[in-house]
Amino acid sequence: MSGGHFGYVGTKIKDNLLTIAGDVYVDRRFPKLAQLFDDLGAIFEAVEHEIDWDMCGDSMIEDDEAFEREALMKLLEACMKAAPDDLFPRGKWATIQAVQARHEQT
Repeated sequence: MSGGHFGYVGTKIKDNLLTIAGDVYVDRRFPKLAQLFDDLGAIFEAVEHEIDWDMCGDSMIEDDEAFEREALMKLLEACMKAAPDDLFPRGKWATIQAVQARHEQT
């Protein structure tokens, strides 16, 4: 196993996002952003890890387009869940479910 193409920077990204999310002032003033940063940390770490291993040859992403689509869907879902309800004129959860259903069809 190599040292990774990017030196496993995904853990640093996650740790930095968790530092921001865990700040008492950020959490008090921007609770939705704090939660989003917390949620995104794990997603970015996992996505970077897969890309990192693929780039250095430790493993292989079989289907780039499918991998990218799955990664973007995870990021999109996290962002939609954190967003205020009033940004969704047809209802937040109905919109999220519609996007999830469309994603599953493809």
